[in-house]
Amino acid sequence: MKGLLKSCFFGIKGNLRVIGAAAVILGGICLIMGDPSAVGIFPFLPAPVLGAASVACLRRESASRWSRYKITLPVRRRDIVKSQYISHGICALAGMACAGIFLCLALIIHGNIYFYYGFRDVLTLILGGGILAVFMGAIAYPLYYWWGEEKTEVIIALAILGAVAVILALSMLINFLTGEGGVTDTQYYVSLAVILLIALAAYAGSCFLSAQIYEKTEW
Repeated sequence: MKGLLKSCFFGIKGNLRVIGAAAVILGGICLIMGDPSAVGIFPFLPAPVLGAASVACLRRESASRWSRYKITLPVRRRDIVKSQYISHGICALAGMACAGIFLCLALIIHGNIYFYYGFRDVLTLILGGGILAVFMGAIAYPLYYWWGEEKTEVIIALAILGAVAVILALSMLINFLTGEGGVTDTQYYVSLAVILLIALAAYAGSCFLSAQIYEKTEW
């Protein structure tokens, strides 16, 4: 499993350099400007971008024939799928960490002028991108193992649109259930925890489904 994980991270190594440089530059500009809209949007980006890079590395594996070579190794296809899901999850966590660091710097530089609801706003910004990345992975990998690497770009686009749609649908459902009035902090944290648990359950179910699909394919 360690070897499989190393291969996954080696596949996105080149993209990480570009993404890291872009994140530092864009994040620095947002911090210098101090625009509330930029500070509110940027934390959502690192986790989904890293998640998309994790999915995109499958195309590179296919081009290098590594995807075909590793099925000849003494490892189960189920473990190959698990390694991809684990690496995607690590990318999502890394993106959330980047968002947390950015928000800490924003608070240090400009003070608490952005977060009306305090800690729950910060938590939402950090978890929001991570949840989006998790739903992206839950949608993308079964499609990849079903359709193949030729449609990787289409799969990433569908994963992003599908993840956003799922989060919006869950948010609307929770807003409907809690009523039109304002929610308490407790209700808000419970709602956020419910969405997170649904995302994790979908991710685990997706991993099982991808393993089932991959074990039945010939490539």
